[in-house]
Amino acid sequence: MKIGVIGASISWSNAARLFANAGHEVMIANSRGPETLQQLVSEIGDSAKAGNITDAAAFGDVIFISILFGRYKELPAFIR
Repeated sequence: MKIGVIGASISWSNAARLFANAGHEVMIANSRGPETLQQLVSEIGDSAKAGNITDAAAFGDVIFISILFGRYKELPAFIR
């Protein structure tokens, strides 16, 4: 399964690791951009990649969103 993770808090970073270890592909996104996630992605391994928020939303069969409530309006309209 492909899983999009929007928000790279410690808890969701750990969840992304668990998903990848279980054999799922994950794409992680945050508000600062994919370049800030390269270390995390390399730690997780080949089944993880970084993307922007729109990419992660389009990538996932399932999308996990972990953002501050006040920032939900920044999400692409098709996932709000």
